[in-house]
Amino acid sequence: MKLDDLCELFDRHEFPEAQVREHPDRDAVLAARSAVTAAIGDDEFLVDCLNYELTLLQRRGLRRDLVPFFTVPGFGIRFAFGYWPPGRNVGAHEHTAWTITGVCHNQLIVQTYDRDESYRRQTLVPKNLFDAPAGRVGFIYEPCIHDPRNPTDRWSLSLHVSSPRDGEKLADQERCLPVLDEFAARLRTTGYGGPYDEVLANRHRQLKIRAIAQFLAQVDAVPVADVLERCIQQGSSATRRFIHGLGRDDLANAGQPKARTLVRAHDELALNYRDTGDFVALGVETPQGWVEELTVSRLAREAIAFSISTPRFDVSELPGGLTDEERWALAEALEETGLFTIAANE
Repeated sequence: MKLDDLCELFDRHEFPEAQVREHPDRDAVLAARSAVTAAIGDDEFLVDCLNYELTLLQRRGLRRDLVPFFTVPGFGIRFAFGYWPPGRNVGAHEHTAWTITGVCHNQLIVQTYDRDESYRRQTLVPKNLFDAPAGRVGFIYEPCIHDPRNPTDRWSLSLHVSSPRDGEKLADQERCLPVLDEFAARLRTTGYGGPYDEVLANRHRQLKIRAIAQFLAQVDAVPVADVLERCIQQGSSATRRFIHGLGRDDLANAGQPKARTLVRAHDELALNYRDTGDFVALGVETPQGWVEELTVSRLAREAIAFSISTPRFDVSELPGGLTDEERWALAEALEETGLFTIAANE
């Protein structure tokens, strides 16, 4: 099965077009849920979707909310992946139109809340707690407040299919619910602002690529090696090493490259360093003040000074009498901060 195969369902079950102010029948959403359940059990389908996701991750910019990797033409129905770090939740939030969520990898638990009582009491009123192991698919039809969480020590991955009307404000309650407004405000305030957001985006991107690769490493679908190679191409040095360590024998296990060019994440990043005893702290000025990103031995002081004054450089150019091994280690540390990335042609 491919993504296009699933998308045909929305036409067959007469889902409203994007500009129509109606919701689909409940039976249509149930049929879509059944189709999504079959789809996330099909490795070929998930590999196809992850190809779209990797294209999305190539774009610049910091994103905290579910960002669609595909929107169904004419219907506006959105497909997005959710990434769940170990032990983390996203926070209680409201869905105002139908959504379908399937757990692709690992597991989630989902706390739901009594929506009417929560609005009436002006505080969250717990209702049900659901286990959602890999393969489980749930759906929302009426407006709902919930809070999914990853209860494990491993990353979880979920697929979300949602109405183009999800997120619209409803006028069925007399008062707002402050906790939901706080959640919406956090989404609007995605980061520090300015060039530093691209640094945060680089870090988030690498975490997502590693989560994708960890899932793909367990998949036997024919195109999976090609998608893993895409992960390697989009990965930092540490991400590439992580992927090669997943035990796949169908990947080209290239050794350390002979040349590597690092490029500053944003031309306007204000980088500087501070001497702290026997160490040097590399940091960046943000709208909220100076943020320390990396602390290294004073032996690397000259190399750090060079890196903050040179927007683009080859690893071999790092000065200061460092050995080749020390240069590579420092370059990888600079990559991991998100302040620098590998040049696009490498």
